[in-house]
Amino acid sequence: MKPFSRAVRSVLQPLPLLLAAAAVLAGLPLERTLFKDIPRTDPAREIIQTVLGSRFYSMRDGFAASEWTGLGYGGAWDRAKRYFPGSIYFVSPGTYFMTHGYDAEGRLFMEVHESAYLMLCVENRRSFTPAAVVGEYGRMLRAANGREADAFREKTGRLEPYFRDDGANRRLRKALGDPLYLRLIEELREEDYHMLAGGLMHEGMHAGMDDALVARVQAEFNAGRRAVQWDEMRAFMAEIGYHGSFCRWAADDIAGQWRQIEGLLGALERFRKKPALRAEADEVRFEQTRVRAWTFTALVRLRMREFWQSARRMRDLSGSFQKDYVRDVPFPDVEELLSKLEHDTAGFVESSEKSIQATELAVRSLEEVLDTWGAWASGRRTFPPPITDSQTISRQVKDIDWPDPAPAATGAAALMKRAGQALEKERSSL
Repeated sequence: MKPFSRAVRSVLQPLPLLLAAAAVLAGLPLERTLFKDIPRTDPAREIIQTVLGSRFYSMRDGFAASEWTGLGYGGAWDRAKRYFPGSIYFVSPGTYFMTHGYDAEGRLFMEVHESAYLMLCVENRRSFTPAAVVGEYGRMLRAANGREADAFREKTGRLEPYFRDDGANRRLRKALGDPLYLRLIEELREEDYHMLAGGLMHEGMHAGMDDALVARVQAEFNAGRRAVQWDEMRAFMAEIGYHGSFCRWAADDIAGQWRQIEGLLGALERFRKKPALRAEADEVRFEQTRVRAWTFTALVRLRMREFWQSARRMRDLSGSFQKDYVRDVPFPDVEELLSKLEHDTAGFVESSEKSIQATELAVRSLEEVLDTWGAWASGRRTFPPPITDSQTISRQVKDIDWPDPAPAATGAAALMKRAGQALEKERSSL
């Protein structure tokens, strides 16, 4: 994949990518190392292996059988798994996200570059483990620039004080219980793994094409004798479809977190009849309820960040494909499909932004309600927040309509089929 322009949210911290680009411009040599020659404990190798070994990150359960088998997603994922670690290179410093090429014998290889996405995943893998998280956050707080500490606070929200020392972290784990505590840490550790999965699915699509056929298609496109590079169309559209599937899952997951939060707000209402929290058991239950609500809030924000990444990726893939791999199209059906895809992905991003903004407002209202409950519990306020505040949040959430990626995903699927037909025709002429 050629690089494409994208706005990276502040928490992504694009510094690694900028440093890599600066290194390339300064003339530093690229290092290409097969993953099989990288130690098994290297975090970049561990991350790619984790992604490829995960049924979830393949989005297997997010695709219909006609898509997984018929459109070739299953085959692409299996091929990417087979290429790792012996035929996938790690490239540092990175110049792309992922790409592929052919060796002197005409065999395909893949490359995973040291991109901002991968470096964020490496940072998170180092930071978010039960044994390391307190020490890592302490290191961030001691750092001069404060970049990592700011990102950590953004990700953990009201839970941030519980990561300042071991005692506070133990209290958090006890309040949440092991299942939810470990889930929180794992989710933060694996943020944006789906972006790597989408790229691997893209490259797996390339791996399923005949080398001689691809060589001819690419050569004739580069020579200006073809209007469309069909192999890239199939792979780009597959990645768009992958992110559409992820967005459907992410929207459902956000809804599930809000159901948990509503239940916890209901649990807080049981304290309303008490003049104060005098019994130790009441204090424990109260803090446990509030901390769990903060945890689901952090998970909602995490999922919104990932949803936004996928939505933007869909739009950028559509634009970069047309810029780099399409000339004057002599095929009216292809031209119409590409135009509609560009419209649908742009509309999906616009609608996603509105849903994310509305959800963030609801999250901030929730935090204010939880803070008010805390002020009452500590004796700084005579009465708990009015029940209408919680009811208003519930109505806010119910009014949020997350956009459906189906129009864009359907258009991408149609273009995948069209590319497959064109490649089959080319194959028969070889």
